[in-house]
Amino acid sequence: MDCNLIFYSARKTGYCETALKASLKSGKYTVRRVLSAFDPEMLGDKINESLAECNAIFIIGGINRDDELSTPDLLSKAFSKNKPLPKSEKLLLDGKVAGYKLTCLKQTIFLFPDDPDRITQLAANIAK
Repeated sequence: MDCNLIFYSARKTGYCETALKASLKSGKYTVRRVLSAFDPEMLGDKINESLAECNAIFIIGGINRDDELSTPDLLSKAFSKNKPLPKSEKLLLDGKVAGYKLTCLKQTIFLFPDDPDRITQLAANIAK
């Protein structure tokens, strides 16, 4: 299945992209396009653009921010008025939350940290 990759508030973009693509290589997802967002409005635009093109999105970065610009907080606010509400699932590694999976109808958004090692582990779990 084709998917898009969006970087938001991420610094290790090259390493993270390589880790994600390598982990997804033998699975059901193929990265079609790589996009970047530098602020919440741009992130919303890239998400909408991506959901119009494919049914899966990987967003890397912004998970561990301690302010109102954290990716989980932004998406929670953005989707709070959606009907139906997306189903949210925490992705755990070593018993700790390392990412999130949002599913609504046939579309899925994965939120991953800006950490190539964690991305490798998370992507390997979902690519099966």
